[in-house]
Amino acid sequence: MKLTYKAFAIGAVLMAGCKTDLSEYNVNPNDPSKVPTAFLLTGAEKVLMDKNWDRWNNGTMGMMLSQYWAQNAYAEESRYAWRAGVINSMWADFYTGTATAGGGLQGLQQIIDLCKATPAEAALSGDVQNQIAVARTLKAWGFQVMTDFWGDIPYSQAFTDKAFPAYDTQESIYTDLLKELKEAAAQMDATKGAIKGDAIFNGDIAKWKKFANSLRVRVATRMSDRNAAVAKTAIEEAVTSGVFTGNADNALFGYLGGVPNNNPLNEDRKTRADFAVSKTVVDTMKNLSDPRLSSYAAPTVSGGTFVGKRYGLSNANATAEDANTISQPSAKVLAATAPGVFMDYAELCFALAEAKERGVTLSSTAEDWYNKGVKASMSYWGVSATDADTYLASPKVAYATASSSWKKTIGFQKWLGLYMQGIQGWCEYRRLDFGVLVGPAASPATLVPKRVTYPTDEQGVNAASRAAAVARLGTDSRNARVWWDMN
Repeated sequence: MKLTYKAFAIGAVLMAGCKTDLSEYNVNPNDPSKVPTAFLLTGAEKVLMDKNWDRWNNGTMGMMLSQYWAQNAYAEESRYAWRAGVINSMWADFYTGTATAGGGLQGLQQIIDLCKATPAEAALSGDVQNQIAVARTLKAWGFQVMTDFWGDIPYSQAFTDKAFPAYDTQESIYTDLLKELKEAAAQMDATKGAIKGDAIFNGDIAKWKKFANSLRVRVATRMSDRNAAVAKTAIEEAVTSGVFTGNADNALFGYLGGVPNNNPLNEDRKTRADFAVSKTVVDTMKNLSDPRLSSYAAPTVSGGTFVGKRYGLSNANATAEDANTISQPSAKVLAATAPGVFMDYAELCFALAEAKERGVTLSSTAEDWYNKGVKASMSYWGVSATDADTYLASPKVAYATASSSWKKTIGFQKWLGLYMQGIQGWCEYRRLDFGVLVGPAASPATLVPKRVTYPTDEQGVNAASRAAAVARLGTDSRNARVWWDMN
């Protein structure tokens, strides 16, 4: 995040010390100084999803923390021995994008700033207010991912002239995320037509409004143990305003296949095979006769059966296992055109099932929303309606009999439905405590982390602000709870 902290301050110093107008000597006709906001939106969407879905941030971090996958080799992350460089890069990628492609949250802020400063030029990419609302929505998505990962982070001062921005508390960030998403949804006007540069909904503002409201449900649900009244009001308002109504509304980034728009996991698999499907997932799904198993995992090369890899092996034991005897991620998961998921209808349904149990006013029962969530996930992964109904009829799955606790029943199926969305699956485990996840094989008494430690780069770049955040936590430990984690 060095760019965020220092770019504005250094630029101001340089400009203050320069009395001669050199602009006429600094014009490159092949490098336009004014970038259309449509280009910035495409870049921000792609960079955010690439970095949320790639081998590092999703594979070694999200998919390990949620135990959807295990590591075929170099199994440090499955034992929570995180590489400092991975954490540093994830922080920087979300805030400022990449060195070559830009993007990230800073790219979204640039859209907002340009729409306000030069509205006539920005309008060439579509209605200015709609562009601002879309950028606000995606910023909320990205900041929630970050605060759920670390806890307190720079938020209100992140894209200001503050060289060393303060870390906002997660409580204050969540409060503002609800405000941002409510205002963004209200700001959207589908009658003004589509915006350009949008690779998620092709500029369809009606769908963006559903996404903003559905994301508001995600934010409210996650804080429901901390502030039930605020969460209840936010969910009811969001549903009234209009949320996802089916898989056709899913917020997906569609990869076209082939560089530079290839699914990053497909690109990685061309030269590496770091990940297998975990024994945690495979054994769970086999026990439930879950028809999604063949969409999640590939049968073994030797034997043609489904065998998961034990999570958290030592490096030696992980490497010693023959990969041909272990189920690798499915061809569907690793396809060049497999989309990245910002949020889907199945998640929304599970959230509304939970909301109903918590007393939120909704039209359907908790069981109805739960069933819709399971069916939506099944449909997304190509399972027939008949097989989905058979699955839901099983006493191990049926809402009335699956568990004595609605938190465990909903949380467990939500975790299964969030497969490939590693960070989100880990968040739901921390919040609902539905079991399933195990200690690493090499250290079985080790607890699943409650957060990820701050980037080591922050100790040099923004030491005082980081220290204040650590003081609030008590310790920069993976076992320190984030604000919303009450269980």
